[in-house]
Amino acid sequence: MKMEKQRTLPMKEFFPSLKELVKPNYLKAMWPVAGVSIIFIALVAILALLNSNIAASLSMTMMMVMYGMASPVAILFSLLEIIGIVAIIAALAFFYTFFGVATQYTYQDKMAHPEQPVSAGSIWMHYKHLRKNQVWRIVLYIGLFTFLWSLPLNIVNALLLPRLSGVAAVYTGWAIRILNDIVVLWKSIEYSQSYFLYREKQPQFLGQSMRYALTASRRFMTGRKWNYFAIQFVLEFLPMFIWTLIFGGLAFYGVYTATYVLTYIGIVLVIVGISCYLPVVYAILALYYNKARAGMEMDVLFKDTFKPVAELTGEAYVHEVYVEKQPKEQPSPTVKREDEKKHEAKKDE
Repeated sequence: MKMEKQRTLPMKEFFPSLKELVKPNYLKAMWPVAGVSIIFIALVAILALLNSNIAASLSMTMMMVMYGMASPVAILFSLLEIIGIVAIIAALAFFYTFFGVATQYTYQDKMAHPEQPVSAGSIWMHYKHLRKNQVWRIVLYIGLFTFLWSLPLNIVNALLLPRLSGVAAVYTGWAIRILNDIVVLWKSIEYSQSYFLYREKQPQFLGQSMRYALTASRRFMTGRKWNYFAIQFVLEFLPMFIWTLIFGGLAFYGVYTATYVLTYIGIVLVIVGISCYLPVVYAILALYYNKARAGMEMDVLFKDTFKPVAELTGEAYVHEVYVEKQPKEQPSPTVKREDEKKHEAKKDE
C-alpha cells in the first residue's frame, strides 16, 4: 500500500515546543530517568566484566581438562554461569526498554494533560500499566527485522573479505560496514513510531500480531525519514556527541598521561551527563509523534493489517464443511472426433 508524502516538521517550530514540554518538570523527570539509567549501566558493566573473567577462566579450565587436571563438569558449570549472566543482562535490557517506553508515554500524556507532571510517580504508573507481553514482542520484531535486513551485507562481507587482501580488503570491509550501518539506521527510523502507534490501537492488538505496529510505523514515516533524522541529529545526537567529545577527551588524556584519576572522572561525567539528558531524548520522541500525527487518519495506517475477530476466535470456521473436489470428467475420444467432424463440416459450409 502506497502512502502519500506527509507533512514535515520545521526545526524552528519544533524546538520551542520541546523547550515548553521539558523545562517545567525537567528536575522531577531527570532524577528517576538518570538514576535508573546509571544503575542499569553500572549493573550491565559489572555483569559484562564478570562474564569476561569467567570466559577467560573457561579457556584455562579447558586446558586443564585436556591434561586431566580438572573435571569436564567444571566446563559445564562455567558455561551455565555465562548463560545465566547473559540471561540477566537480557532481562535488564528488557526492563530498561519498558522503562523508556513508559517515560515516552508519560511525556505524551503530559501534552494531552499539562497539569500532569513528569516525575517518578507518573513514570512508575505508566510502567505498571504497560502491557509488557505485547511491548516485548514489538522489541523482538524490531530486532528481528533489522537483523534480517542487515543479514545480506553481513553474508557478503563474510564471503568476500577472505578472498581479498591488503588495501582492497580494508576498503571493501569499511564500505560494507558503512552500508550495513545505513541500512540499520534506515530501518530503525522506519520502525521508530511503533510503540506510539501500538498505543493508538492497543485494544485492537489483542490476539493480533505485533508486527502490524511496525507496518503502520513504516507507513507513518513515508516522506518523513529525513526530517526525523535531522531533528534527531541536531537535538539528540549532537549535544550528547559534544559532551562525550569533551569529557571522553579528558578520560583519554588521563590514559595518555597515566593520570588515571582524570580517566575515571571523565568516564563518570560522560555517563552522568548523557543520563541527565535522556529526559530530553524521550520528550523529543513523544513530541515528534504527537506533532506529526496531527490531522492524520490512523485507520489508514492500519489498513489491511488486523485480522477479523471472527477469524481469531474461530467463529468464521465453525460451520465450514469440507467438500472434496470432484475430478473433472474427461471427454471420450469418440466424442472428441464427433466434435471435430462437426467443426470441419461447419468450415466446409
